[in-house]
Amino acid sequence: MGFADALSHAGVKWLAASPETMLAPGVPSGVAHAIAAHPDDPAAMAGAIVHDVMSAAYPSPFGPIRPAAAFDVLDLDAAKIARAESAIKRLDDDLVSAAKSQPSSRAAIRADVRGIEGMVRFPGADRDLPWHADRPAMAVYGTLANDARLGDPLRSEARAAREAVGALVLAHRESHSFGPFGGADYSDAVGPTVHLPTTRSQIDPWARAGITETANAFYKAVDGDRVAGVLA
Repeated sequence: MGFADALSHAGVKWLAASPETMLAPGVPSGVAHAIAAHPDDPAAMAGAIVHDVMSAAYPSPFGPIRPAAAFDVLDLDAAKIARAESAIKRLDDDLVSAAKSQPSSRAAIRADVRGIEGMVRFPGADRDLPWHADRPAMAVYGTLANDARLGDPLRSEARAAREAVGALVLAHRESHSFGPFGGADYSDAVGPTVHLPTTRSQIDPWARAGITETANAFYKAVDGDRVAGVLA
């Protein structure tokens, strides 16, 4: 979400990307035709781009491989981004309040978030890699919304956040078993991610190397540091 938010503020209209690392050579050049064929229909353009990316297969010593575990085209309309940011901030603030007032709620929130894997899902991934805590936003918010252990107001806020983030997704496809990543399941990797560390070590593990996931306007605007204090 932080990347999408920054691009939106810079005037970018759409973002076509994978939430995971794409395999070389990445997006096939054929998507240029998908873009040129639908100049006035963003939804059709997005669908064609995602289809071309997720249908591509590159030769390798191990047989044909797909370029991505999941791929999206996001609508970065400023009003949609603003609605998502507001919904996420309301939810984040309610999560912090619930965790402070009820230890049982904090335990439930932490369990729900931990149950959604971050985007580093390949076997043998170093524990200190960034992106372990970058979890699919819609999957996290949907899990919170369906958790009967949480109060109705909090579940309603989670549902609203999921819907606001979902409104950004113009097109999406994913792999249920991505061979190059050890058969990792990316079936929940719909839409943008949010940085939700569930251990202290997941908070900016490469900060000393100059790589940070929290030094951005979106993370600060939605009170991401306060939520991290609840989860980690």
